[in-house]
Amino acid sequence: MIRKFLVSLFCFLMTTQLFVGVASADKSIQLYVNNEKITGVHPIVKSGVMYVPYRPFFSALGFKVSYDPVTGEISGVIRGSEIKFWAGDDVIEYGHATYYLDEAIPVLHGQVYLPLRLASDFAKYSVHYDKPNSSVRLKPYGYGEESAIQDLLTKYYETFSPRLLSSDNLKLGYMDREADSGAYQPVSGIKVLDFKMTIDWIEFTSATEARLRVTYIKNTEVLNRSDVYLYDIRYERGQWKIANDASIFNRMEMPEDIDKKAASIMDNHYREQNAVLSDLRTYYKALNEEDLELTVQYTDPSFIEDWNSRLRLFGSKWENSMKDHFAYSDYRYILFDERVVYLGDKEAVVHGMLDFSTAKEDEEADNYVYEVLIFLKYANGHWTFSDDINLDLDFDKRFDSAGNPAKLSGW
Repeated sequence: MIRKFLVSLFCFLMTTQLFVGVASADKSIQLYVNNEKITGVHPIVKSGVMYVPYRPFFSALGFKVSYDPVTGEISGVIRGSEIKFWAGDDVIEYGHATYYLDEAIPVLHGQVYLPLRLASDFAKYSVHYDKPNSSVRLKPYGYGEESAIQDLLTKYYETFSPRLLSSDNLKLGYMDREADSGAYQPVSGIKVLDFKMTIDWIEFTSATEARLRVTYIKNTEVLNRSDVYLYDIRYERGQWKIANDASIFNRMEMPEDIDKKAASIMDNHYREQNAVLSDLRTYYKALNEEDLELTVQYTDPSFIEDWNSRLRLFGSKWENSMKDHFAYSDYRYILFDERVVYLGDKEAVVHGMLDFSTAKEDEEADNYVYEVLIFLKYANGHWTFSDDINLDLDFDKRFDSAGNPAKLSGW
């Protein structure tokens, strides 16, 4: 009862004070949401803070709030979180947080006013105040940014370029941003038959930050692939960047017609496909015999250049890395059931099984047999190893053992 009396008294005093101080000067301020003028909602400015009448404001954004005349409590659900406050108080409860205001919540002409920027943050709208034109424009977080975000997510999946990372991304600690000249944008003659990037869901935590889950479908002449990623992205220096990411799902399958393609290459390009397989065997022979010079000769020069460029900050050379591997580990590669499934002028793909074993000093060999796709480039007069994909590395981490959706650290 005492609180209700105090709220009523406060409302009367604040109505008088605000009416004298700001009503006539601020009624001309117009509110726009998504470039549409909102009638009946006129922001006011008091002590350097802009306020809006809470009920018509939230109603214009599509949210409903209620008032309890007995307790004076105003409440509602904004973006899935409960909001609660009282006129005359200097606190607002929203979600699991309490917000303390510099001044008490005012009342004018029987309407309770809230600080515009705080109320807009709750509703996830950015605010732009055009003082010369006496207008305030609100836009949902991410409004108009859909194309830029999709472009970022597509480019990153294709290139993993360090130039697409935010300044605080931990991956930059071992990558050289300045070396991104094109080595991260490989050009391939292998046709992409279908590519689709879908944002499964996106949550903007501020006007410049968002969390996403993204599904990629990429089908080529030699591989059908599905990937799901979690991302934190941030708007930085006029561009959206990747702040954090994690792969939570991967599935890889050979196309249904891959046997026909391999048979066609065997029938129509027998000599050429034999040259590919012969050079690939030479590459694995060099590895097994720990012949560094021959290994370099049968490794794609652009692969070596890319490696050296990425790790230039650490002064690590690919040749030195191979020397260390040969010196401290015993790798053995046995390729079998191999066949050429793609053959271009400068690019080839081999499908087969790889028996891989490794052992360090004073350790027994660890043997692993897996299905593999091996990519080769024609360079220096012969075919050279460029990259490989382990087709047995499918995984699904979209949910943990308790059935909870996957999250990035900090979520």
